[in-house]
Amino acid sequence: MKVKELIEQLSKLDPEVVVVKAGYEGGVAQITGTGPCIIALDINNEWYYGPHEIVTAHNNYAFNKKEKAVFIS
Repeated sequence: MKVKELIEQLSKLDPEVVVVKAGYEGGVAQITGTGPCIIALDINNEWYYGPHEIVTAHNNYAFNKKEKAVFIS
């Protein structure tokens, strides 16, 4: 999903509605923030990991395709 698509979906909702995300093993948690990041694409194959990883100073994934992203926490 791109930011444009997220904005389009959110613009249809009441701006006072709480935003939540799935909990680790169940339930839901409120979103506490957002921030820009760079992700390396298609790093993980295991079903229990998300397919991409956030690029850091310690893990730059030099040989993988990267993309700008927004992290929602």
